Amino acid sequence: MLKVVSVSKHYDTEPLFTDVELVLNAGDRVGLVGPNGVGKSTLLRVLIGEEPPSGGHVALAPGLRVGYFAQQVPDPDATVGQFLVAGLGELHPLAARLRELERRMADGDDTVLAAYGDAQERWATLDGWRAQARLTEVRQRLDIDHLHDDTPLRRISGGEQARLTLARVLLHAPDLLVLDEPTNHLDADGIGWLGDWLAAFPGAVLLVSHDRALLDRTVTRIVELDGIHETPQTYTGGYTDYRAEKTRRWQRLLLDYEAQQKDHRRWLADIDRTKQQARGVEESVRSGLGADQQRRYAKKVAKKAKARERRLRRQMDSIRWLAEPRTRPPLTLAFPQESTGGREVLRSRGLTLRVADRVLLDRVDVSVRAGERILLTGANGTGKTSLLRVLAGEDHPAGGEVVAAGPVAVLPQTHDALRTDVSVRDFFRSRVPVYVDDAERLLDAHLFGPEQWDAPLRVLSAGELRRLLLAVLVNSPAEVLLLDEPTNYLDFDALDVVEEALRQYRGTLVMVSHDAWFAEAVGVDRRWRLTDRRLVEQPAVATIA
Repeated sequence: MLKVVSVSKHYDTEPLFTDVELVLNAGDRVGLVGPNGVGKSTLLRVLIGEEPPSGGHVALAPGLRVGYFAQQVPDPDATVGQFLVAGLGELHPLAARLRELERRMADGDDTVLAAYGDAQERWATLDGWRAQARLTEVRQRLDIDHLHDDTPLRRISGGEQARLTLARVLLHAPDLLVLDEPTNHLDADGIGWLGDWLAAFPGAVLLVSHDRALLDRTVTRIVELDGIHETPQTYTGGYTDYRAEKTRRWQRLLLDYEAQQKDHRRWLADIDRTKQQARGVEESVRSGLGADQQRRYAKKVAKKAKARERRLRRQMDSIRWLAEPRTRPPLTLAFPQESTGGREVLRSRGLTLRVADRVLLDRVDVSVRAGERILLTGANGTGKTSLLRVLAGEDHPAGGEVVAAGPVAVLPQTHDALRTDVSVRDFFRSRVPVYVDDAERLLDAHLFGPEQWDAPLRVLSAGELRRLLLAVLVNSPAEVLLLDEPTNYLDFDALDVVEEALRQYRGTLVMVSHDAWFAEAVGVDRRWRLTDRRLVEQPAVATIA
């Protein structure tokens, strides 16, 4: 179905990836993974033809239908109906053409009979008679049947947008599925349905995801862009097999000191050569032998050397996390002290939440005691985010009251307002009252090395911003943390660190998450589910559903 030969992509002088080789046949299930910012989404766009490669070529089988799931909805002003029918491909304009020809024939225009016959023949070839039935089935299966066709996409939740995008992809009846983080914002039911559907899908699947349970369930091969090697690394099996083999590969270097040092020296020598090249170009420019173009090139080369040095350091640090747990730096200051008395730290009485004319919660009582770890689940649109915002005091309820015994901190789903010129270190210290040395030690433990301490927040990726906010929260004096989908945008290395930090956190947690792996790793002793305007307490041993 798909053949990728020596594909590379460069921006200026910086290679994102080189020598990508990949063959996908019917039934193949491949997961594409790697740290934030290494080019996974770019590679997908190159493979489907939305971006040209810098080198190599991509070949698709003749007549192959590709279903591409992007992370962003293309046009937030489009309506639900417009967005969905576009997934029918040629059938949508063809249906409009048939209606127009039928109108003209009804008006007595016999000159369009031949054109109408051709259009009907094409309609039958494309199985157009089943299109409406397929649209209805997909809407029902993805639980978006309640969305009116004239509703703008910007007025529906992130989870509903994700379901709509999936529906549009599936309506196209693809032979090859290319999915970029399809589970972001999906609830547990949607993730479960997607896993079942992918298991039965007869075509090929190329999936970018940080959902470890989904990767274990659906893929049989993993290709990693690790940010260290410019060529992809390939592993057999799902996430568990990949992580075990990746750890073994790096442990062999860590346990074999000479091999590790030799590999490390090779990297440092390569980096030093790149720096020397940059300095040589700069000197030639200063001596009048160059020009502005050479100066810009020198800066790009130096930037490349620093990026490679940073990636190498992060990779070695993250593997030591797995291989040498005794050497891990402490992740938290543990400001909150766990209470043995089980005192109440957060409560509501008669809480009512309403969005427009829709009631999300109707006179609900909530009680949270010190040290509890609560998982909040529910279908998309039931009001989980609204509940967290009200409990944090950011929004006012339509009825009832919320009382907190101490400071409450919240992690929102989005954080675009943080893209400022404030440095990482200054932002951390503005929220966590510690000395500079302690701040740098804690940032280092959360995978923010010395080269990022002075970086402005605006240059951080979404995953880095999320990791920084979590580092602030678990080290803040807040007694209660409210976390809204904390795993969104995080790569595997960051997930390891965040899970460990939350395990060590001694305060109270209320988490919205549909990541079963994450919830189990952090530990949960209470489970709430929002359903039918009620907050239902579920058994602590229940699985996420």
